[in-house]
Amino acid sequence: MNKQFSIIFVLFSVSMLTMVPNLQDSFADVLSLKKQINLGISSDDLTCESGMFKVIRERTNSVACVKTDNVLKLVSKGWAKPVDESLLNAQSSQGDFVLGTINKLYVEPIKTQFGKVSPKYAVSGYDVAFEICSSSQKIYVPDILIKSDSETQRYEIPETVEPNTCIVSATFIKAADPNTIKITLLNQGDISKTLSDLEAKVSSLQQELAVARNLLGTKSAPDVTQITKITELRKQLNETKEDLYRLYFAVYAVPQEKYNVQKLSFTGTPIEDQSATLVMAKKALTGENTYDAVFEACAGKTIVKLPVISVTSDMETINVKLGDKIAPNTCQMSSAKILSGNLTSIFVAPAGNAESNSKITDIENQLIKLQNDIVSERNTLRSITHDPNKPSNYNEQIEMHTANIIDLRGQIGELKAQLNEILYKTYR
Repeated sequence: MNKQFSIIFVLFSVSMLTMVPNLQDSFADVLSLKKQINLGISSDDLTCESGMFKVIRERTNSVACVKTDNVLKLVSKGWAKPVDESLLNAQSSQGDFVLGTINKLYVEPIKTQFGKVSPKYAVSGYDVAFEICSSSQKIYVPDILIKSDSETQRYEIPETVEPNTCIVSATFIKAADPNTIKITLLNQGDISKTLSDLEAKVSSLQQELAVARNLLGTKSAPDVTQITKITELRKQLNETKEDLYRLYFAVYAVPQEKYNVQKLSFTGTPIEDQSATLVMAKKALTGENTYDAVFEACAGKTIVKLPVISVTSDMETINVKLGDKIAPNTCQMSSAKILSGNLTSIFVAPAGNAESNSKITDIENQLIKLQNDIVSERNTLRSITHDPNKPSNYNEQIEMHTANIIDLRGQIGELKAQLNEILYKTYR
């Protein structure tokens, strides 16, 4: 390759790898590749932001994110290794899907002292409120770009916009001419679709696992044919949850469930605290020293959100991630294969995770409060802006509620990052 051609190829490669502009205080809709790697995410599991496709560089064997339109060009030039074109086509087709719209509610100049608490906001600043409305697909973590003739902002709203609904948000922005303020939804739908697909897969696997556990039977007559199926389903469920929470953690979302309280375990003993009990161990059909261990795992008065059970014998110890939280005063029946030279040496016990369970409970409680607070602020903001009789302190009111929404949004985002980091590392 001659020198002139090398220069042209380098320029071509750089143009193909053009990313979103590096804006001050801005965030991509996923963490950067470097940050994901620093957090311990393997190269196989790295996620590219919306509109970008993951490729492997031919020369360095490292991961890169490139625009979907440029992938095949880079492969043909030998810069990137061949890719799965069916995956590429599926992601590219998402670019034509209208994920949602943004409706500007108001643009009001900052006139009161409230908007001057930070020197960052000059008198030429404006309060901007807007609605983010989804189409038929959820929008996970809306990625918003707001531009004017004086400033550019990009940030994420750390929540999900359900299909065919809207949420209100607000910000401050500098502008010499308020007519130049434009708001754009950057999400292209590919990451939202991936999250929706993963959620659906988790739900399907949980249903299959529940059926298999019910078919496992009772202590006196367990159906051992279900053990292999349970093990495989649990493995698939844990792997899918790892993918889901890793992606949540990379992009930045907590289901609330009602519990069917039971006071007795499967073995008929009272449920008093978190516990694990071996129900039976039987020689497996495969492997000379392999046993099928059937056990129950129970929660006491508090939910066990990340249940891990240690199964130990005289030959090995394995940790079983159950994949489903255990509701208060309930138990789960499950199983595992383990090597053992002596049947009587097999026993089970909870494998800890108390610290992570406590952290998740604390984070979820904080999130509930903050989410209630931000809903209240949004409703108040919506009421003020739609009231034909503007109060005398209208500007001060909208600036105060705008500032509160910005602050609450930041706190929610930080907590959701912490939550999904814990969940991702548990299922990794």
